[in-house]
Amino acid sequence: MTQRRADAAPDRWSGLLCASVAGVVFGYAASLTILLLHHEWLFASGGRLVPADFLTYWSAGKAALAGKAATAYDPKIFHALQESIAGRFSSFYFWSYPPAFFFVAVMLASLPYATAYISWIATTGVAYALAANTIARRRSAFLFALASPAALLTSYAGQNGFLTAALFGGFLVTLSSRPIVSGILIGLMTYKPQFGLLIPIALLANGQWRCMFSAALTAVVLLILAVLVFGAGTAGQFMHAMPAMSNLYLKLGGEGWQKIHSMYGIARFLGAGDRLAWSIQGALIVVSAVSVALLWRSSATLALKAAGLIAAAMLSTPYLHGYDFPVLMMALAFLHRDKPFDAVEWSIAIGANLIIAGFILQLAPMGPIAIVMVGAIVVRRLMARSHPAGVPSDNRLGRETRLVPG
Repeated sequence: MTQRRADAAPDRWSGLLCASVAGVVFGYAASLTILLLHHEWLFASGGRLVPADFLTYWSAGKAALAGKAATAYDPKIFHALQESIAGRFSSFYFWSYPPAFFFVAVMLASLPYATAYISWIATTGVAYALAANTIARRRSAFLFALASPAALLTSYAGQNGFLTAALFGGFLVTLSSRPIVSGILIGLMTYKPQFGLLIPIALLANGQWRCMFSAALTAVVLLILAVLVFGAGTAGQFMHAMPAMSNLYLKLGGEGWQKIHSMYGIARFLGAGDRLAWSIQGALIVVSAVSVALLWRSSATLALKAAGLIAAAMLSTPYLHGYDFPVLMMALAFLHRDKPFDAVEWSIAIGANLIIAGFILQLAPMGPIAIVMVGAIVVRRLMARSHPAGVPSDNRLGRETRLVPG
């Protein structure tokens, strides 16, 4: 009888925790519904659209459907197109994605705006939550992923953070068993090139040649198809627009430094000039690259390597927004796959999510703090890690046989 009570207690607490997390997810949905009813999300009073990041995708898709995809890279023409859809507004939403992302934009623009918006959030959100569930090997991970404040931020803006997280997590979880599929997922993720800086280093350090070939082939095929479908001008206009976008977003701080959650953003927020901020960011990139190379050549599990790569990739990019932080939830999922959290790690994971919740206030670029906190769990486990006697270790992911205890 005593043993049964002892076994029931953890189950009861687990059930209460899952119920609480489900309540948070319901609260997010309720919040968006209230904003919709008060004409502060999707539609303003009178039926006009409330300008949001999603308008960028839908407008670019409309331009592509009209046979004028390349005009999406012209800020003046693109803003005029957006105003013809949503009415006059002062903010700017730029199209800064590679030509292949027009395929996504066209699919969205083929639907009515509200239907496309909700469908985009729902489908990519489910993919993101399923990725977390698959990685963590816990059914509750589905709810925990959706309960992150990053999920609310991404949903409100209609951004692509869910898709990025699902592709990043999918690439890593399939790397050892299906390297070709893993490479395809990397190729699909090239619409976010800022996240891919350290991926080749990790793959090279681990000798993942099939994955690298698959990723390169996928990226090339996507580019060729995009050029054939949307016109050769899209590739040229994209290359021409990139320096201008970098100058606007970073050097000039067009969106406000409090929204750029990178070390570059922190440096500029604290008053540093462009050169000093880039020096700080550059030093961090070097440290991250060396750390990833050493980690991926080590005998650590795939789960720890994956979590470390995700944290390092997020620290390395100078351009990082709040809606990108579903990617960080993939790192937490991999850490839980490696080993269930203890009290200290639960505190760190919850603290990181509370910092992400603070993004809503837009007071300062706090993102790197949350990323470092998750990275600290990786370091903590690496320092405490010891291999069982008599069990040989192997640096190749394809030959790792055990990722979770028990």
